[in-house]
Amino acid sequence: MILFFAGIALSLAGSLPPGLISLSVAQTAIFRGFWSAIIVASGAAFAEFFQAWAAVVFADWFMANPVAAKGFQIAAIPVFLGLAVYLWFFARAPRAPEVELPVAPLRQFVRGIVISVFNLLAIPYWVAYAGWLRLNGWLQGGLSQTLSFAGGVTIGTMGALILYAWLATEMTKRSDLVAKVVNRFVALIFLGLALKLVVDLAW
Repeated sequence: MILFFAGIALSLAGSLPPGLISLSVAQTAIFRGFWSAIIVASGAAFAEFFQAWAAVVFADWFMANPVAAKGFQIAAIPVFLGLAVYLWFFARAPRAPEVELPVAPLRQFVRGIVISVFNLLAIPYWVAYAGWLRLNGWLQGGLSQTLSFAGGVTIGTMGALILYAWLATEMTKRSDLVAKVVNRFVALIFLGLALKLVVDLAW
């Protein structure tokens, strides 16, 4: 049970600061409505369950091979830069209709999974904490412990993303100006993440 709540706490700590998944969910809430954002969040949380599972299973290997973690960081840089350029220069700020447009739930769920997969820093994040839990004797890596921890991660991620969806729905009046500001704010976040990774790798 300790690992379940540890997964929730660590997931909230990682998901509450603005990031790729949380801001994508917020964008969906603005452009497509609250429930579409919840479906995207569900897909992202579903994918993060397996990311956390893999981190627990392969924690020892990743800790013994720091080059692998650096590889995730290098791969994330062009992804973040590409998203920043797209959102700043090419993403449109459509006028949202008074009535929410129907969106295929499966398509939104898959979109959430894809966004989570592109969050290349998730694996090193969970590997680091899985290793920490293991060093402190709280995580031995059995099936029940792995399920408990990954389940907590899923619940924590979902809770944080629901909060983002709700806040985005409350704060926006669905104006073109707000949509444009949101796109550019997210672009700056991605640019900052990319630059931070470059600095970390350089030092």
